[in-house]
Amino acid sequence: MIVPSLPQALLLFFLGGVFLYFMQAGARTFYWQELSNEIPAQTAGILFIFTGTIPIWFVGLHQMIRPLNGIAGAALLVSSVSLYEWARHAIWGRRFGIGWGEHVPEEVCSNGPYRLVRHPIYLSYLLAWLAALIALPHWLTAAIFALDATLFVLVAFDDERKLAASPLAADYAAYRRRTGMFFPKLSSAAPGR
Repeated sequence: MIVPSLPQALLLFFLGGVFLYFMQAGARTFYWQELSNEIPAQTAGILFIFTGTIPIWFVGLHQMIRPLNGIAGAALLVSSVSLYEWARHAIWGRRFGIGWGEHVPEEVCSNGPYRLVRHPIYLSYLLAWLAALIALPHWLTAAIFALDATLFVLVAFDDERKLAASPLAADYAAYRRRTGMFFPKLSSAAPGR
């Protein structure tokens, strides 16, 4: 175990702590019918703790962060939290459900970052895991990034399947044609063109 410098300790605190923040902010944002019976909510909490906070802090206490890696990781982390907050505020009060839950929102949201991508919340999570991988290149952070990227792509596909089978199907199909899943579409039909 190493004794981290103050900059490394601060970056580690934020790299691991962001997942605790996602849990806390998500609990105030997303629609929960009965949290105690909501398996997806419990799964997300476990996922954030055991593939986010704990392993990042573990690796960070055993590996020094190189300055350029730390700067790049910190920049990605700021981008992640900024995107998360922008998306969270765009859906505030719209009764959006959690991934792998059964709840479908009452309308398609195309405000804020949802104007550009269909899954900015999931993208913000992936950016946070990528920030950890860049700051702490290690087999464990690489494996966690690969696992969580796979899981959140599957969650996004599941959300899209539910929306395509809901009363919002026509609106969602039009929205899908205009926006990318995780990256903005670069075409003449894209928003703002």
